[in-house]
Amino acid sequence: MAFKQQFFLLKRQRTFWLIICLFIIVILTNAFSLFNSADAFFYSRLANLSQSQQSNIVIIESDHLSTEHHQLVQQLLSYQPKAVLVFANEQLNANTANSTNPIKVFYPHPKNHYCLPPINDWSGYNVELAPMTDSPCQAIWPAVFPHIDSNNNVLLNFALSPAALPKFSATRLMTMDLMASQLQNKIIILGQHNAGLGVKLNAPKLQHSTNYLLLTAYIADTLDKQNSVFTLTLWQSTLLLLSIALLMLFAFQKLSISYSFVLTVLAGICWFALGYVMLVFQQLFLPVGQMTIFTFITLLWVILVRKLNEDSELTSMIGNIQQKMAGRYLPKSFIAQSSPWDAIIRLVTQQLALNKSIFLARKEGDHRLIEIRAVNCQLSDIKELRRDYKRAPYSDALKKFGVVPINRPFFTELSEGELQYIVPLMYAGDVRGFWAMTVIPDNQFNQQAFERNVNAFAGQVGELLFHYRIYEAQSNTSDSAISQLLTLKLQEPLSQQVKTSIAEMEQKLTTLEHVFNNIRSATVLFNLFGQVVQINQSLEKLAAMHQFSIFDMTALDLLCLVTDLDTETAKGKLRFITLQKGDIYVQAQLDEKTYILNVRTVDSSQVQSASGEPFQVSGILFEFIDIGFFIEQMPNSKQLCDSLCKQQQYYASNLMEPSN
Repeated sequence: MAFKQQFFLLKRQRTFWLIICLFIIVILTNAFSLFNSADAFFYSRLANLSQSQQSNIVIIESDHLSTEHHQLVQQLLSYQPKAVLVFANEQLNANTANSTNPIKVFYPHPKNHYCLPPINDWSGYNVELAPMTDSPCQAIWPAVFPHIDSNNNVLLNFALSPAALPKFSATRLMTMDLMASQLQNKIIILGQHNAGLGVKLNAPKLQHSTNYLLLTAYIADTLDKQNSVFTLTLWQSTLLLLSIALLMLFAFQKLSISYSFVLTVLAGICWFALGYVMLVFQQLFLPVGQMTIFTFITLLWVILVRKLNEDSELTSMIGNIQQKMAGRYLPKSFIAQSSPWDAIIRLVTQQLALNKSIFLARKEGDHRLIEIRAVNCQLSDIKELRRDYKRAPYSDALKKFGVVPINRPFFTELSEGELQYIVPLMYAGDVRGFWAMTVIPDNQFNQQAFERNVNAFAGQVGELLFHYRIYEAQSNTSDSAISQLLTLKLQEPLSQQVKTSIAEMEQKLTTLEHVFNNIRSATVLFNLFGQVVQINQSLEKLAAMHQFSIFDMTALDLLCLVTDLDTETAKGKLRFITLQKGDIYVQAQLDEKTYILNVRTVDSSQVQSASGEPFQVSGILFEFIDIGFFIEQMPNSKQLCDSLCKQQQYYASNLMEPSN
């Protein structure tokens, strides 16, 4: 049952199945040899690093092999070689050696008794020697080297340097311009000069050669030294690649993407070094190409899985945030609004007692103005025909950097005594527009105070418009199709959506914290374990005034400190508040000051929480109410005190206590 439950649990894990897919890809690609060309590439590089300067193979090239091969073979036999192999494009007469001659002379040709076994094309590299099957002739190499096992596919060992391979012409042989030690007990390969393949050999150290005799010599040298290079079997290579993928999965999950990439590069270097050591000392070629490729594939796979998981988590987070913020009113910020002017009009109409207002904005890159908004009038009520801020009355306001009265008619209809003013909307020398207004003065009108207030508001509005313009320009640049295409932002990324959602929550949280911090009553919130969660500025001042450390105290400590309750009674009060969601009022005495202490719970029964707390209470709130301070702030404090005394007498006469 436990295994079945675990299976169904894993069945719902997308990451688990993606990792299984990675392992399946490793198995299939290795089974179908999809990356063998990469192994061949690395094998050629490793073969070029190894060097050998000694060989028992000698090449003799003749310009007229078909006519002089008998004389050449007779001359070679006099040097007592180990074996003579005569290669030609045509079938030659093979009765050169008699039966009493112990030296073996072979004429490998498909029509003769012996022939060359096939050489497989190993991912573009003709270096794999395969056993001969279904052929009327016998393979030449078991006859020359009886000690070899010709039943397995092996790779040729290219450690021998091409310059170290002895090669002579038939002319030197016939003129006896050779030392006996150069041919004695050697395997002689006799062939036609320049009788090549016609194409370049794509094999290590032979890339620029077309001479087939060189490749044959490397085959003979490999078999003579018994240093054929073996490869891993299918199940061995599959197990190795799966182990590397599994190891990299563990490593990449512990590291960041940048460090994972560094590890991947270092791992590729290590695989290359390990492949070189195994090739030189064990004649075993590891699939270095596949090991390197699958290391990078595992890295990309981890990045992909992380991306999918992060997108899923971010999408879920965005949904949760939007659900939590759905029932909370959150006005848009100034720069997030489609037009800045509506917010500006609400600002000035709430603060200034103006009769009419018209806002004009400057055309970008020009000194002309256009009408934007009108308050308590129409845009057509402007009598002034000029829309150039280099001319009066706009220039007068710019010269003064503030509000100036308009002497000539600017509005079409003016009441008796109605005054006209204009002020520039500018910030850091950048003119964003102008604000024309009228005011009807009364007996309490103070022109200096009015102009000072208008200049202050105009400066703030100019700064708002300046920042709005900067934000709008940046948004237009980033929102262009080319910019979005080059930055992969044609669709808003999830990270930006999360950033926006978190910014909304942060704005709401900051507002609430600011409001809580500015509550006049000293307030502290404890969690159920008696630890301080939040305090406001008034409580900080209260703690400093009465010299107690609130963060070193629990809810029980504070309750016992400020009241005359003993510990057991205070515990009962807190137990009642926690279990019954109660609400108590007690008298708190700190030094010579008296406060009304309200202790109550913060109910969280309607709020979803992942804290794991079993109580439907998110905390205990202590609020110190200084009734004396509030009475002093009232304009009719004596009348308020009399009213409170009468209310107290009413309760006393009816033998009732004020409810808690």
